[in-house]
Amino acid sequence: MCTIGRTTVKAAGKAHPRPDAEECTVRREQGRTDYGSKRGRNSFLSTALIPLAQKSLTVECYDGCECGKTNVITQDNYEFLRDSYFRYSLLLQKEGVHAPGNSVGEGIARLYDEMNTLVGDELHVNIERKGGRLFFRLWKYHKWGSFTLYYFPVKFLESLNPVLRRIAVTFLHNLMEANGIGIFWDDYEAEFMFEMLSEDDGGNPKDRKERMRLVDSYQEGKIGRLLKRVESKSYYRNLPKALGAYTPRNGFEQPLVDAMKRGLPFLTPERGIMQYAYDAYYSEDPDFHPMYLQQQIRVVYDINDIVSEYLVDYYNSYSRETYDITPVTVRDLSPDTEELFSMDDYPERFFRWADEFISLIS
Repeated sequence: MCTIGRTTVKAAGKAHPRPDAEECTVRREQGRTDYGSKRGRNSFLSTALIPLAQKSLTVECYDGCECGKTNVITQDNYEFLRDSYFRYSLLLQKEGVHAPGNSVGEGIARLYDEMNTLVGDELHVNIERKGGRLFFRLWKYHKWGSFTLYYFPVKFLESLNPVLRRIAVTFLHNLMEANGIGIFWDDYEAEFMFEMLSEDDGGNPKDRKERMRLVDSYQEGKIGRLLKRVESKSYYRNLPKALGAYTPRNGFEQPLVDAMKRGLPFLTPERGIMQYAYDAYYSEDPDFHPMYLQQQIRVVYDINDIVSEYLVDYYNSYSRETYDITPVTVRDLSPDTEELFSMDDYPERFFRWADEFISLIS
């Protein structure tokens, strides 16, 4: 683990070095309550602490347990974890050695350490809960790309001819839909941001007038309409055909069309980028929420205007107190697991393409 440090970003969207995700992204046992509470993590189940040999652990149950609360330190859970451990050792063709302990809680704690040793340094292990069932979850980070934040600006659409504009709007809309990418106003900080920008009376009166004009455009004017169009409109059912039929007219259109063609695989993924979000260090009562993936990958109007600058400043300030959620692959284990942990390379390919595409349209 390491202490987070962020380079102050003076212009939103500028790339700056990102610390190694595996060493620096997850720092302490903090996390979210809005998404994670239904999944049921708590301090006993976190890899951030060594599991204690508790005799009982009563937890709130949100996903299928009729009683509302349940004790998860049970013989049944111990046996499920034990059999999962031996099953995975068999798949690895390694000898599984387990010391039961003097209690069920101690047996579960030892199983956690033994599973951690079994999978080695390349994988991480959590104990998760669904309802009253405890199970092992293996997980591993994907590599983040070159940019610290992936903000897709749409201002470039204003300079395109009507045909290419409709093609590009369709591309961006489908990219958002397929990957779960949203516009910044979907997040809780947007309302506060517009309120702050509207009430700020400091600075030059001319600058304030320009700022208010920009805020009005976002909320009721052409910027807001453009963002809503990208969010809701898809003009072509067969986008690859439309891209293939379009003839670029200048030196900007050709690389733009080529980049969209290379991006077509990201419009029909088996799993979109947001589906790789996993809070491995979730806590039910955090001091600070993590920086969610949708706060790091989003659609904006212009990476150089005051709105995007605020979003980046907010990220740089808040992330010092917490950690980032970055793409992770997980595999849940059971006594019937048939395959070893494996990863695809979708996030890595997505970020490589996005590095190029965002640089082009910025």
